[in-house]
Amino acid sequence: MNNPYNEIFQTVIELSKKQGYETFDYLPDESQSYPFVFVGNQQNTDIPTKGRTLGTTHIQIDVYAEFNHRSEVLDIMDDLQATVINYQHTDNFKYQVTNTNQQMIADQSTDIPLWHGVLELDIQYL
Repeated sequence: MNNPYNEIFQTVIELSKKQGYETFDYLPDESQSYPFVFVGNQQNTDIPTKGRTLGTTHIQIDVYAEFNHRSEVLDIMDDLQATVINYQHTDNFKYQVTNTNQQMIADQSTDIPLWHGVLELDIQYL
């Protein structure tokens, strides 16, 4: 049986890579250049119905870039949001994005100041 949540997760990663972004399902080490995309946090909710189980997944997409590249982080998040919204399917499931949220965070966790963009997507599979 195919896992819709994993297929959606993998599809988001593949779409990001197809858009030309260095994309990971883990936080790379300090040798990775900026900008890069990290798809990691995911929360799944099953929605039982009479005939089948539907579901919603909440996926967080993190975008990191050096501090003087704020607009690039915003452009990447906007592009990924539109790409995932418009794609609407995995190999075995259809989905729709039902909610999005973006935030920018000044990140001082490395030797150089960074912008950390957070794109959150609520995706319901059908």
